[in-house]
Amino acid sequence: MLRTCIATALLVLAPLALAVDGAPLSAISLRADVLPGSGHSWGTGALDAGGRLFIARRENGLTLFDPARHRVLANVAGTEGANAVVVVTALDRIFVANMDGTLGIIRRSDLRPLRRVQIDAGNLNNLVFDRASGKLIITGGRRQQRSAIYQFDPVSERVTATREFEARKFDAPLALADGSIIVPLRDEGRVMRIAAATLAPLPGWEGRSFAGCQHPSAVAADEPGNRLFVACRGKAPQVSVARLDDGSMVTTLPATPAINALAWDPTRRLLLVPSGNAASLTLVQRQDTGGDEAYRPLADIGTRPWAHNMVFDAARGRAYLFAVDVIQPAPDASGQKQDPRFLADSFTVLEVNLGQARGR
Repeated sequence: MLRTCIATALLVLAPLALAVDGAPLSAISLRADVLPGSGHSWGTGALDAGGRLFIARRENGLTLFDPARHRVLANVAGTEGANAVVVVTALDRIFVANMDGTLGIIRRSDLRPLRRVQIDAGNLNNLVFDRASGKLIITGGRRQQRSAIYQFDPVSERVTATREFEARKFDAPLALADGSIIVPLRDEGRVMRIAAATLAPLPGWEGRSFAGCQHPSAVAADEPGNRLFVACRGKAPQVSVARLDDGSMVTTLPATPAINALAWDPTRRLLLVPSGNAASLTLVQRQDTGGDEAYRPLADIGTRPWAHNMVFDAARGRAYLFAVDVIQPAPDASGQKQDPRFLADSFTVLEVNLGQARGR
């Protein structure tokens, strides 16, 4: 039995004047659970079907956290270097993209590591599972000029296709129901859409740019509503709203700096926009009136500095963000920015509970 100590803080906000089609939301609540571990950076997380949270904590490996009981269930052995994770329940597998360029394969039912498959000589940054093709789509981290996207068959456990692109940085891809994958190309200022089955760009999506979008860094989609949301870093941060089918612009929304993730809540028609730079989670609601499409900022929820990666549980209306206590040294005598120092035993899972949504 795993024994660990988790420090917890709970804050319930006063009810906010939020509404879904006129029905007010319940009070928003925030909870912070602090997990033990060394002072290192972290990657992303993923939920399984039961709402349990797998967190890729790089040097601290893969952690299984139970949000319902607010406790660590396991630190999975042999997973040091975990940078991103995806859970494929139907195959009883967990796949982990690692900093050493390997793909870790873990049996979900007993958390037993099965093998590591070498994918790339450099680090792996992210991965998604495409249900239409039954394949994993894996992206690497920052490269000098060209970067590869890999297609991996989780049944045969081998790479089945590779395609290189003129891109230095792929941010987190988004798998859509039609078997296509949206990929932000941050440094190139473009967004690409590829077919998961072939890795080939779709016509018109070889590298689409959006007005004012200097560095696209995160994407989310309202698939039934035919909308794509693109977070854009740069001197004037924004969220670009476009048609999902052809990429044509609909509108732009002002945004907080350094966005690393987005999520769409279809029940509340909310766009969730976290910013570790601003230490906030912004809620923006789509409120159409008279046939006109409109987006209204509803609230900025205070989170933590560095809380930029997010996992959203749409079924339960809960967002999970990750942060750690940090000391940022001042620039050196030449003005060179120094690396932050992360503090041990301070890794924090922030839960933002949007409350029970009422019927639309």
